[in-house]
Amino acid sequence: MTPEQIQANKERYIELCRTHIERAGIDGVLKMLERDNCDFYTAPTSTKFHLNEPGGLCLHSINVFETAMTLREHVLKPAIEQGTSPFEMLPTVESVAISTLFHDFCKINLYHEAEKFKKDENDRWVKYIGYNVEDGFPFGHGEKSCFLIERFMRLTNEELLAIRWHMGMFDIGEQGSSSRFSFYRAMDMYPLVSLVHSADMLASNLMEKTTQL
Repeated sequence: MTPEQIQANKERYIELCRTHIERAGIDGVLKMLERDNCDFYTAPTSTKFHLNEPGGLCLHSINVFETAMTLREHVLKPAIEQGTSPFEMLPTVESVAISTLFHDFCKINLYHEAEKFKKDENDRWVKYIGYNVEDGFPFGHGEKSCFLIERFMRLTNEELLAIRWHMGMFDIGEQGSSSRFSFYRAMDMYPLVSLVHSADMLASNLMEKTTQL
């Protein structure tokens, strides 16, 4: 991703936040992202999977928002209107924006550039710049995002659950049946949980390439 693309995505991200989020605390969130020690706009979204390149985290957040809004308008809304959905009310656009644009705050300052080695096409070892994971506050994944957001902005129960469980079954693995029950229960309670989880999966797997380092 070029510096120009990274800057354009930053401007788009801020525009989305300003357009769709009016809740008290939004100024604090955006100021936090501008701090010198915050790499949100330039960080990758993973070390070796989707958008594992500078600027990936911001672009991924935008992609998840736009995908969630498409699902809200063209999947959930018609189902509610036709009476086929188990839910009766749409999540607000503000809740969708908060839950998607902020869902991966746990990855801020998580990935750090590091010199690595790999074999080239001639089976010779060559150096390249990759990423190491250095978590200075290992508080979980969705849980950590909720914690960081709530330093500035109060979240509803619906938003908390959507952000907490946006990884779905991928965040449950070793946690056992109690976590599976909590995830299923959260989906039963609020449509936003499934909306954010589905949008995250679709964006990650259908819209975002992996850079071959």
